[in-house]
Parts: sequence; structure tokens; C-alpha cells
Amino acid sequence: MASRLLNPPKLAKLKELTKLQCNIFRTTYNPERLRTEAQVLRKPLKGQIISNYYGPADFPTVFQIFKLWRVDDFRLVNEDEDYRQRRVTMLRKRGKGAPKKLKAPVEAPTKKRK
Repeated sequence: MASRLLNPPKLAKLKELTKLQCNIFRTTYNPERLRTEAQVLRKPLKGQIISNYYGPADFPTVFQIFKLWRVDDFRLVNEDEDYRQRRVTMLRKRGKGAPKKLKAPVEAPTKKRK
């Protein structure tokens, strides 16, 4: 007797119900359950998020800030540049620095045949 009360719904009725559901909730009706790219299209675009991550393009550099704040009373120090300058002078004192630039072009030796 319980089996007569709980008859399963017909397949056509279920398809009609899902179609109606899709119309109400504004979703795509896909009875074959094919793979679509709908989940990608629903996501918000990332372009604005990525551009906001890097900040404004006109952000001043360290050297621009130094130029703006150049006053006798107040001195800003670029630690990286200061370290590089000290290192270069130490290497030059030991004779390990870059070679001096030549002032005149060097004449190439000519090959003489015997």
C-alpha cells in the first residue's frame, strides 16, 4: 500500500520542472549536462584587482623624493646606494675595482707578413 502512495515522478515532468526552475532563477537550462564555461563567466573580472595591487603608476621614486627634500638641515640617506658607494671605494683601495676608462682609442696592432 505504501508503494502506491509514493510513485516516483515521470522523467518528462522532472525535465519540465527543471526548465521552469531555470526560467525562474535565471540560470542556463542544460538537460544534457554538458560542460560549459558559465562558472568562468560568472566570476568578476580580475583586471581592476590586479591593477589596484601594483598601485598608481606615478608613485615617486627614491631619487625623486631626495630631490624634493634636499635641504641643508634635513638629509635623507639611501642605504642601498650608500652601501654600494662604500663597497666600491673599498674595492678600489685594494685594486679590485673596475678598470679605468681609456681616454684615447687604442690603435690595433697591424699584422706583418714575413
